[in-house]
Amino acid sequence: MKILSLLLVWLWCGHSLAAPALWSATRDEQQLWLFGSVHMADERLAVLPAPLLRSLQQSERLFLEVNPAAITPADLAPFLTMAADDNWRRRLGTSLANQLEQHLDAPTLSPLKSLPPWFAALQLTQARAQALGFSSTQGIDMQVMNLAQQRQLPISGLESPTLVFSLLASLPERQLEADFVRHTLNELGQIEQHLEQLLDTWQSGDEQALLALLRNEQSPALGQFIERELLLARNRLWLDHLEHQAPKKALLVVGALHLYGEHGLLRLLEQDGYALKKVED
Repeated sequence: MKILSLLLVWLWCGHSLAAPALWSATRDEQQLWLFGSVHMADERLAVLPAPLLRSLQQSERLFLEVNPAAITPADLAPFLTMAADDNWRRRLGTSLANQLEQHLDAPTLSPLKSLPPWFAALQLTQARAQALGFSSTQGIDMQVMNLAQQRQLPISGLESPTLVFSLLASLPERQLEADFVRHTLNELGQIEQHLEQLLDTWQSGDEQALLALLRNEQSPALGQFIERELLLARNRLWLDHLEHQAPKKALLVVGALHLYGEHGLLRLLEQDGYALKKVED
């Protein structure tokens, strides 16, 4: 089974092809670098920014959201199975279930019909992104990881490989799965336009406008789940993990949206006593 390489379309579209800044965070003898990642990209990100490459060369460890080497199909299987008496029509309603199934009629996508609707919707989004020339192998995470492996640099995950899957698998009990699938299907035909709109907002340099745009793209309940569970709660978890690991020199490459805002990694590190500096090229 192919491992999911993106979480939500708005988490990577908002930063695709832009170059988020590299940040330095120091406290006592500890040196951290943070870089906002694009999980999927095209050939326009074939050359990584020079400051990012320099920080990797100076680091003793690379931290990613999840270490891909730690992900196994057996770990993910419990989140991708459906009970024998469960079905899409019960979970989504007949109309929405039919819409999702119609998008999966292609031979390469039809196996998704036996998996949970939220996962099928995500894989459908990924397939459309790949048709536009985007892939996870060209994302910053994978490129930096490959360079770290060449240097035999230790690579660690900031969270359990199954955390995000467990959160997304909770969408049905939160009564958000149908909302999630509906939003995904509504966006499929507008992915290119959505990319340009979010890219323009990002390039304007107004991070608050970008965050506001993202929050307006889905229902309030779904937006709160994304912001609180998929972004903010994981930010604090990651910093707790770093505190426990206490690396001397390390590079953190995480989704760009995790860096900014009142509860973003930069603000949390500052509150924990780190001195922050934007690294200019």
